[in-house]
Amino acid sequence: MSYRIDIEALRRYNADGVTAKALSVAERQRFEQAVEDALDARSGAGGAGELDASDERVFIVEDGDSLWQIADELSVDVDELLALNARDDIPNPDEIDAGDVVFVPQASPEEAATSPRDAQGVPEGEADFIQGLRERGNALEYADDPASIGYDAEVGELAADIEAYLDALPASDRQAALQRFHDHDWVDAGPAQMAIEQAAEATGIALEATSHAGPEVESEAREIIAEAGAEGDPAAALGVLEQGYTSASERVQRALDRSGDARAIIEDAAEWAAEPLDGELDGTDTPQRRTLEMIERLDALTEGLEPELAAEVVDALIPRIAAAHQGDLQDAGGAMAGPNGTTLLMPILDRIAGTEAGDRAAASLAELLPVDMNTVRNAMHDAVSAGDRIPALALAIASLEGVDGFREEVFAAVERFRDHSLADQAEDYHEHLDELSFLILNGGAAMTEAQLEAAIDDYIASNPDWQEEFGALQEQLADSGAGLLEQIEQLQGLPDDIRADHQPRIEALLDDPNAQLAVSTALQERPELVKGESGDALIETFAELGITEDAPLAVNLAGAYLRENVITPAADIDPSDAQSLEDARAKIDDALRDNPQLADMLGITTSQLNGIAEAFDDLVPDFTDDFDPQRYEIDVARNLNNTLDKIDGTFRDTPYNRGFRTSALAIVGSGLANAMEAYGEAPSLRNALQVSIETARVGVDGAQLVDALLHPAEGSRATHGLKLGGKFVHVLGAGLAGADALVRLNQGDVVGAGLNAAVAGGVGYAVFGTSSLAGPIGFGIATVATLIQFGRDAYQTAQHNSRFETQTTADFLAHAGFSEEAAEALIDQSGEGHSVVPLLMRYGELHGLTPEQTVAWVNSIPKGENGTVMLAALRDNLHNTLDEFDGDVTQFDEHADGFELASPSLGESRSGSLTPRSRFELDAILPRLEIESPQAYA
Repeated sequence: MSYRIDIEALRRYNADGVTAKALSVAERQRFEQAVEDALDARSGAGGAGELDASDERVFIVEDGDSLWQIADELSVDVDELLALNARDDIPNPDEIDAGDVVFVPQASPEEAATSPRDAQGVPEGEADFIQGLRERGNALEYADDPASIGYDAEVGELAADIEAYLDALPASDRQAALQRFHDHDWVDAGPAQMAIEQAAEATGIALEATSHAGPEVESEAREIIAEAGAEGDPAAALGVLEQGYTSASERVQRALDRSGDARAIIEDAAEWAAEPLDGELDGTDTPQRRTLEMIERLDALTEGLEPELAAEVVDALIPRIAAAHQGDLQDAGGAMAGPNGTTLLMPILDRIAGTEAGDRAAASLAELLPVDMNTVRNAMHDAVSAGDRIPALALAIASLEGVDGFREEVFAAVERFRDHSLADQAEDYHEHLDELSFLILNGGAAMTEAQLEAAIDDYIASNPDWQEEFGALQEQLADSGAGLLEQIEQLQGLPDDIRADHQPRIEALLDDPNAQLAVSTALQERPELVKGESGDALIETFAELGITEDAPLAVNLAGAYLRENVITPAADIDPSDAQSLEDARAKIDDALRDNPQLADMLGITTSQLNGIAEAFDDLVPDFTDDFDPQRYEIDVARNLNNTLDKIDGTFRDTPYNRGFRTSALAIVGSGLANAMEAYGEAPSLRNALQVSIETARVGVDGAQLVDALLHPAEGSRATHGLKLGGKFVHVLGAGLAGADALVRLNQGDVVGAGLNAAVAGGVGYAVFGTSSLAGPIGFGIATVATLIQFGRDAYQTAQHNSRFETQTTADFLAHAGFSEEAAEALIDQSGEGHSVVPLLMRYGELHGLTPEQTVAWVNSIPKGENGTVMLAALRDNLHNTLDEFDGDVTQFDEHADGFELASPSLGESRSGSLTPRSRFELDAILPRLEIESPQAYA
């Protein structure tokens, strides 16, 4: 059917004739011109050349419409319709085209009221009649010359039309009809609302209160309120109100939020809770007993309620407590909570903490209601030491002036939790990972990816309880990290003047390596911390604490935020599903666009971050009914290259570059994968996916990833139940975790490998989070990287003994291809606890050898005469080098600064007392040990 636009061509009305959407600038200009042309045509035929809003409306013809059909559907006289549209551009009224402008007479009140009824028994012409009232009311409210208008008369005329409408209805329908009128939104049409109220007064119809959310919404809200009000018990009434609220639509919830009748139910509940505070004290009665009874009632009212509703009840009680101080309890000191009352009150306030009304109520009670401070103090210490939130009442009291001593206790409790409970957990975590960390950092330098994966798998398999214990330790540490974060956010929320005095102390809570390890683990293992609004709030807190740019925690938070808000949702991008594409753009915009806190943390401007968001939006394909794989391939390549260029230009060599590259790849890759599933595995799509992976430079082999995606092996973590886009993101995580770090390990860059996996790369564990996604390689590299990042000093302290000179270490090295004799020699650690393997790999690299070639050279040494002794001597000389370099093998280069030893003595070489600082010096020692140069293995 034809659709209506307003006379200013600003809005197009929906089928209900009431709700509307704004027209775009282009649409508005097109319709304005069409209306102007139609008026000119009517004027040319002798009709009116201007619109009269009180007499006519504007509709746009759609396919299949006729003037007779329009007249019938809008309940207007067909002759009037034809007369209004007698114009040059419609010479034959039997022939109208889609897009034509049609002028439709306003239905008379009587015509609208007597039009056919819809399924709900409402006249079909009512919506159009109401819209006519709205437009007339709007014209009065925004009249060009208000002084020239007699508003009383105009409103009276509107009221008369409304009364005429009502008079044409059966008497039994008039109350409901006028209430429907009243329930509509009359913003920008105030005179029409005044006319409705005037008609109600004239007809004696009593209107119910409304939030003007629309008849259907208001009717549903009233049903919920009526059902709640029918309950005789205040707690039951609140329960019914909440149940109805929870199951209602968002529009009905907003109507309930604004409803005075719903508010009355809350006020009645608060009044019932406050009853014990009324009446004079007699006998052994005390304010504490009266207050305890009030709190018991409050507990009964709020238990099980959603926090927002429970908070409204508590907040409504505050004025009644204040009144008790001036009422019957005044002479006895007013309301006050003893130990039992305080014990019961604290969990009530904790239920509503974080809501606007709940925080307001807690602050008011802290000032208004005397409580037992020993109870508050004990509860605060118990909660904080367990890693839970600071109790709401304790935090509210700490926010007051003049409580410096108690505030000090709160800060000290949080610091003790960090320094004792959390530190002990971190120590257990470190201790559990020490051996595997040592093996990966050292033995891993000589291994291929497959070798390292097998070595890690064998290590875990040979320690049956290891994985389970690790999971428990990680879970415990993540809980404590999340708890510490929450406590810090609470302290950061103290009043500005109080927080300013304690800001350095709050910031210092995360200066500790154990705290950083726990928080990093929480970010990786607790997605709810970084999703949506929670993630935005955490980013804001980090920015306030100065944790920005290249700070490891900032990098980890940014990675986790991208993982949960951009990368993981990207799995749903499907070029064959228009809604998925719209949702994807909305999620990208929610996460990145106009997010100054995130921009500050990344060290860029909001404008630059908006540019990234726009580039990411461009990566999401446009929906089309005529999908062209080759065209899509071209668009993907162009848009991805543009996006990667923008990322490079924005982040350059910062730790965030790879995280955003990974996000871009997730958007493109899942779209291509789902396109393959929807439209068939076109070669161009498969090629585009592989090229995209390689172009993105995120440390993943394109061919292997595409093959794993399309042909997952039996038992693969790429779950068969997922759409291809979901598999892509899943396999992408497994491939990314540690992939680039393995390259660095193979090059002997031990510390760089760990930091690259968890920090600098911004991928792997730091982006994708849980070890279950990453597989053995990602798991091993990620855990080591985390230890290096946040506890390397503790790890190195553990190296200062020789407890890793074990058969376990030899077995691990065997996976790199070391012979039994070579492995036995290489497990020996230096005086400072370092392994010689990474330095041997570095030496081989300087000779142009691969790790496999270097292993072959080392294995050849014990085969010679006295070979085992000579290998031990080589090892001992290199131990001296490692201790001098503090384990940093990157200092070992072609040549050393200053004098280099070119002719070492035989005795020093074979006693292992030399310290070769370069390839040149080690080359000179090998002949003294009768060891062949590794150059022969290149």
